[in-house]
Amino acid sequence: MAGATEGFAPASAPAAPVGPDTKFEGENKFQLAILAWRNVDLTSLTASLDNTASEIVAYQRDSTVQRKELAQKTKDFRKLDDASKLTEIKGLLKAYQTFIDLLTTHSKSVNSTFLQTYTKISDAPDPYPLLEAAVDSMLVSEETLPRLTEENERLQGHVSNLTSQLEETETNLQSERAVRKELEDTLDARAKEVESSWTAVLEERKDNWEAKEKSLEEKLENQERLLSELRANYEVSQRLGKHGDDSDVQRDNASSAELEMLHSELDRASSRLAEVEARNEQMRLELAQAKSSLSSQPQKSLEDDPGYMRVRTENSSLIRKLETARIERENTKRNLDLRIRSMEREVALLKEEKESLKIKVQKWSDYDDLKQELEVLKSIEFSTGDDDEVREKAAGGGTKKGDTLEKLLLSRNKKLGDELTILRVSHQDLQTRLENLQEELLRTNAELEKSQNLNEKLESDLETMQAEGVNAFPSGASVAGTYVTRAPTRRGRVSPTSSIISGMDPRMTQGEREPMGGGSGILPMVTAQRDRFKKKNAQLEQELSNTHRTVQQLRQEIAALQKDNLNLYEKTRYVSTYNRGGATASSSSAFTSNPNPSTVAIGGTGNPGHTGE
Repeated sequence: MAGATEGFAPASAPAAPVGPDTKFEGENKFQLAILAWRNVDLTSLTASLDNTASEIVAYQRDSTVQRKELAQKTKDFRKLDDASKLTEIKGLLKAYQTFIDLLTTHSKSVNSTFLQTYTKISDAPDPYPLLEAAVDSMLVSEETLPRLTEENERLQGHVSNLTSQLEETETNLQSERAVRKELEDTLDARAKEVESSWTAVLEERKDNWEAKEKSLEEKLENQERLLSELRANYEVSQRLGKHGDDSDVQRDNASSAELEMLHSELDRASSRLAEVEARNEQMRLELAQAKSSLSSQPQKSLEDDPGYMRVRTENSSLIRKLETARIERENTKRNLDLRIRSMEREVALLKEEKESLKIKVQKWSDYDDLKQELEVLKSIEFSTGDDDEVREKAAGGGTKKGDTLEKLLLSRNKKLGDELTILRVSHQDLQTRLENLQEELLRTNAELEKSQNLNEKLESDLETMQAEGVNAFPSGASVAGTYVTRAPTRRGRVSPTSSIISGMDPRMTQGEREPMGGGSGILPMVTAQRDRFKKKNAQLEQELSNTHRTVQQLRQEIAALQKDNLNLYEKTRYVSTYNRGGATASSSSAFTSNPNPSTVAIGGTGNPGHTGE
């Protein structure tokens, strides 16, 4: 169970020892998952879903049949005349209502089944991590446990060897300590013996020196006594006088020789005494040094022994090696666990990737056919469009994949560039024509509006004149004559109504103006003027319709140009992406920098034309 809980941790996290909290948490997750999936009851759920699936298949079959029947009825209904449609529409509506009820029932059944399934599965956790953790734990228990057991046994043997070596080292250390203690006791005994021997030697030498000193002191006393006797004799002889020169000289010589001998002996005794004293002091110094060395030698600690220090160093090094081996064993175990888990995950991922690649390979089994079709389409797409032999070769699979396709691309790109230049020029011409037609349309609309205003004014003037002529004048000729006689007196521009009533051209000079009387009335002139206006209006309407038709044609041409421009832009982009390394990339980059430089804006008509990519 601990290995299962470790499966939830990410692969990059360091492996930590599984504690009781982690183990309890993993067991809790597994218990909750088992309880949730027990409540789901996958067996009964699968059985109910099987029944629902069969019902869905039956619904689909029924809906397909009814949909075909409805389609046939709808086709038959469309072929009927209006009178028959009125009688057959109720049956058609009933069939549609039945089909709608079937779809509603099907939707309700599917929705209820989905909600029931979702209610059962929504609370259940994802089983994939749990299964992965279980697989990890199983793999760890089945694959890594024997190796870890073998490694543990090997490490235990190594630890037992180190323990035996440690015990042997401790035994050697105890024996070394016993030997050292014996050596210390032996050294103490030997030191005491040496000290006693040196003490005896020194005492003996001291006795000898004391004896020599006494003998020398006795000699010195004898010499001093002899000297004092000689001095006394000399004084006595001086007091008694000279008894003879020769005897005196001999006696003096003998006494002086004796004195010299005594002095020399005294000097030798003094030098020997000084030497003895110096040697005595040196012996005392050696004795003190020997005592100090003997007193300090038993006080040496156990740490000064090189054998003891060597054994102690080996013991500490063995202990350190033992600790290092234990830590390395734990680290190796942890690293092996991590590597095993990562390798298992990688193996699982590789298996999944292998399965997905197999599925993709199965899906891509028709790659060669698609590639051949793509080559055919490329050769057809990038051909110049004039030679059918290239298409036949491409359809027959005889198109080369190397230089032929590149040549086709270059020729197609050149042709597209030429077509683009021609289309740009034609687009500019059409835009100029469109602007001229718009101006002409505006002028025509202004003239039409002006003509309509004049027509309305003329009709109102005619009604006014007819009313005045009936009430004030007996005939229309008097009215005309009166008006004509008054017309020359007016200055300025003559109105169209006045020209119609007077029957004269307003552009005539004053000398050319003559009264028009007689039996001809005003009505024929008004009728003729009205006919002229109607004819002019019809002509203007015809021109307006022609202008609208021309504008519509221009818009259609602009839309076609925009579509061709977009197709050329897409083809050029495809060419530039297909071959970026050669002359095709250089030629297509010039177009892709400004793929659609032309924009057409038609104002004043309510339908602006604009080229978009």
